[in-house]
Amino acid sequence: MKIRIISVGKIKENFLKRGINKYLKLCSTDAKIELTQIKDSNEKEESKRILELIDRIKGKKHVFVLDEKGEHFSSKKLATKIKKLSIDHLLVFVIGGSFGLSKKVKEKSNTLLSLSQMTFTHEMVYLFLAEQIYRAISIIKNKNYHKE
Repeated sequence: MKIRIISVGKIKENFLKRGINKYLKLCSTDAKIELTQIKDSNEKEESKRILELIDRIKGKKHVFVLDEKGEHFSSKKLATKIKKLSIDHLLVFVIGGSFGLSKKVKEKSNTLLSLSQMTFTHEMVYLFLAEQIYRAISIIKNKNYHKE
């Protein structure tokens, strides 16, 4: 399974860095995850850079853009989607910065994904996404992490 996470801005809080690293390390035996952080500036520049990165990816890809107005998935439904797509697609997750993401970036997505209707910092979204990716892998691999 190959996953790429594109995010705007650096993770500044050490406790969030530790949490993100924890979940990404737990994923590492089952997935190759590439991280790309874009310097935060303004919506136009950030979106331009994100679009360039997405367009440079060769082969089949499925782009998940995180947005509070996106589709809501249960953890099991997300795991099912990831399992199906990861067979022949690179999974790309895009996390915007404080300015959000442009309409062009959202239109580039195959799935507009909401983790919550609430607004969170991009740093927290990164942590929540890392945990959900680990949870999805655990569900797919029948590991004893996800409880019902």
